[in-house]
Amino acid sequence: MSRRMVEWSIALVLGLQAPRAVAQQEAPSPAPDEEAPPPTPEPGPTVLGVVDDLVVVGTEKTLPETVQAYARLDPGDTLTSEELPRVERRLVATGLFQSVKVSTQPTGEGHVRVVLAVEDKASWVVAPTFSVSNSNIGGGVLYAESNLWGRSKKFAAALQVSTAESGLFVGFLDPNLFGFPQVRLTFEGQARSDRVEEYRPDASQPVPEVVRRTRLNSASAASELSVMIAERVRVGAKYRVMLIDAQPPSQDTPVTAPAFEPGPVQRDASLRLVVGVDTRQNLQAIMEGLNIEGSLELSNPGVWSDFRYKRFGLLYRHGIRFFEEHNLVLRGEAVAGTELPFHQELVAGASSLRGFLYRQFRGDTRLSFTAEYHFPLFTIRSLSFRGVGFSDTGMLMWRSLPADLQLRDVKGRVVRGYLPDAKSGLDGATVAQGVGVGLRLFLRSVVLPLVGVDVAYGVNSGEIRFYVVAGVSPS
Repeated sequence: MSRRMVEWSIALVLGLQAPRAVAQQEAPSPAPDEEAPPPTPEPGPTVLGVVDDLVVVGTEKTLPETVQAYARLDPGDTLTSEELPRVERRLVATGLFQSVKVSTQPTGEGHVRVVLAVEDKASWVVAPTFSVSNSNIGGGVLYAESNLWGRSKKFAAALQVSTAESGLFVGFLDPNLFGFPQVRLTFEGQARSDRVEEYRPDASQPVPEVVRRTRLNSASAASELSVMIAERVRVGAKYRVMLIDAQPPSQDTPVTAPAFEPGPVQRDASLRLVVGVDTRQNLQAIMEGLNIEGSLELSNPGVWSDFRYKRFGLLYRHGIRFFEEHNLVLRGEAVAGTELPFHQELVAGASSLRGFLYRQFRGDTRLSFTAEYHFPLFTIRSLSFRGVGFSDTGMLMWRSLPADLQLRDVKGRVVRGYLPDAKSGLDGATVAQGVGVGLRLFLRSVVLPLVGVDVAYGVNSGEIRFYVVAGVSPS
């Protein structure tokens, strides 16, 4: 049930209860031989009839059976007035359609035909991508198809070159496996080269100092299978294999000891398990619903890895709709890792902590909270301009560091050499906050968020930083 429906329900209950209480006080008690009138039953949903069949009209690419699968309505089901808007929301939330209208036609006494009238979006795009922040500038090209074969399968391939990371990404998502929207399957692979910069751990620096610069090359493949139970509970498992090639650090920085010991390529494999409640729906540019989930990621020789680490996570996301087109989006996260190698450490900055540099802060424990308020500005045909105000807060720390500031893998190789001034515990924690405003452009007719622009003020440093993203993220 949406927040608006809850508010209306509360208002209705309060509006009915108060007069009823007064009436109970003022009305005379019935005579002993009189029977009190039976209570008036609460109104319930209207039964529209038994579904005889479903008819899909208006679609040009999406197959009728795909539309019917997402409607989650079958012949023989009893249809109520409450179910019609639910079916409509399910179809809108797929992101495949510009417009959706669900209606019924009588086919006999107590029987109806359900008409699913939809209009397809343009499902594929070849587009340039471009991103700008104070510490990472780059761009590339993306091909994305969101409705392969008319069955809602999704494929993306992207090439990106930037100052911090460059590479090739390929991904496939089946959100409707074997015709069941409750089951999702993904495959993804990437090859990338990262220039990882470590900064002096002080959030108040106007110009953060780079202490060490390391080049990491990697290639990875992963697959995830998840199941949605009763449209609320999601259970998933993801297996990933990655090859890591660490290069010697740059010699023009203050610290030249390696953050990751160079040598033979290392294999990092992990198994990640997720369980949680997820009622979110993306309705055009509005996100509604609640997501709370816990995760556990394991890497050890038992899953074919050269590393041994664990990562625990708790995630909270909540979208609340106001005044039809206004949207409050909240996101909180708590993550803790043990024996994380350099390439798996938790980071924050730029898109994850606006007002600061890309991956400016690092640690094995992270707490973060983001609040965004999205609101409409104006619309030109199918192009929507929306504003956003935001606040990002994050804390990163190392809970416990080795005495010699070196973490080794199962073979004794150094997989994390910490900076000389690294501190563990709350004394070494970094707490940072950024606030700002932004602009978002959405095109209703295609599956493509066009442009995002943010201006953020770093409360700790007093610096103002700009972030621009054009195109879509391949992930």
